[in-house]
Amino acid sequence: MNTLDALFFRKSVRSYTPDDLTQEELALILKAANASPVARGIYEAVHLTVITDRELLEKIDRNCAAGFGDMSRRPLYHAPALIVVSGKKPAPGMENVTYSNCAIIVHNMSLAAVELGLGQCCIWGATAMMAKNEELVAKLNLPEGFVPCCSLLLGKTEEKYALRQIPTDRIGCNFVK
Repeated sequence: MNTLDALFFRKSVRSYTPDDLTQEELALILKAANASPVARGIYEAVHLTVITDRELLEKIDRNCAAGFGDMSRRPLYHAPALIVVSGKKPAPGMENVTYSNCAIIVHNMSLAAVELGLGQCCIWGATAMMAKNEELVAKLNLPEGFVPCCSLLLGKTEEKYALRQIPTDRIGCNFVK
């Protein structure tokens, strides 16, 4: 698959089988993360936490459902893996650098998952709610001064990727000449 195919096939997957990822699949996803551009090449300002512990995934899921005010929701969709991308707590006014670094890492991993035929879904709400829960953040064993910024669900799925029709006018655009 080429890069444009991965972009145009990618979709958020919200149904997963209970099967675990293989070590090879996970290694390729993490390699894609490490291929990401990071501002000024300061890779020590970002951190990955791979969560496959079903009990912790359930706690994160329930924390998010409570935050949404609907305990019937399953915000992690029973995915067997969650990779949390954390950044060094930014100085005031520099939050965009931290969140941009973390977001591009999630995007690289997402495209790698598409290439591998794995289900993937970028997770923002559950990550934001987890970041407010000191008990859950402590379970991430983050380096001092790091905060969860965004996450990627991963897992096997029965869903198939197919070429999507992408409207070219959904995002406003202007040209300055």
